[in-house]
Amino acid sequence: MKLFKGFNSRSTKQGDTDRRRNDLKALTVKRVPGANDWNEDGVVLLRNIMPEDLLRKYEECWIASNGSGTVDDFEVVRPMGWDYCTPYRQHTEILDLLTWGPLQEQMETLVGEPVGTHLNLTGWKTTTRAWHQDSYLNPVHVGDFYIAAWIALETVDPDSGPFQYVAGSHRWPQVTQEKIMNALKPEERDHLWPTASERILTPLFTEEIERRSARVSSYLPNRGDVLLWHGRLLHQGSIAKDPTLLRRSVIAHFSGIHHRSDMPPAEQYGQGWYFPVDDGSRTIESLRKDI
Repeated sequence: MKLFKGFNSRSTKQGDTDRRRNDLKALTVKRVPGANDWNEDGVVLLRNIMPEDLLRKYEECWIASNGSGTVDDFEVVRPMGWDYCTPYRQHTEILDLLTWGPLQEQMETLVGEPVGTHLNLTGWKTTTRAWHQDSYLNPVHVGDFYIAAWIALETVDPDSGPFQYVAGSHRWPQVTQEKIMNALKPEERDHLWPTASERILTPLFTEEIERRSARVSSYLPNRGDVLLWHGRLLHQGSIAKDPTLLRRSVIAHFSGIHHRSDMPPAEQYGQGWYFPVDDGSRTIESLRKDI
């Protein structure tokens, strides 16, 4: 049985060609439910877990770099935040937030070993990144030793383009990096391959959600709440109904400290860990296509 039925009736000629080339059986591997799934939904919601002093220090840091004014009276200059994915390397306020002990303990329990951050999304507006999984964007040796966190800095308005996820989709057949790379054209297999993969995967994921009548959940947190999601979970940054609205948050991705042989060894900071990687060459506009 095929995982997806293919592109919808609005597919372009190129899309129809891709559909014939890319039977989704060739892009996925079946999953057997197990302990690495965490739970039935693939998410864990931590209500009001983050301390106010750490949130406020992060906001002060963000405004100093990406806006003007004070936390209580500010103007946003760069709504997508730092234009690279490792600002934690320059700003300890980010590390203080992401390595806070109770948050780290929750993530270690889920992943099975301590985790270190290596990627941050710091925009105060929706990424608009369409349906995807994080797992196929990682090297195979990372496996399920991966987790992401969405930390709310305010009560999120439903018209601001909230984070959305499909509960239970981490147990669906899983796209792998090797298989999607093989499905891409040779000229697409460069560092921008995640962007190219959207041409194939986005409509397939969308149709599968519809085919299964799967439940799409919108994350509408309050300040201090954290959503943790599984690397195999389908999720997206939805399109804002009111593009003037902010969606103040910080998003961080973490890997098990013993499962990133492609990175320098993790280093300890405070009550947690981080990977000493630097990426100042790419903008958030291109980065958002990858995660």
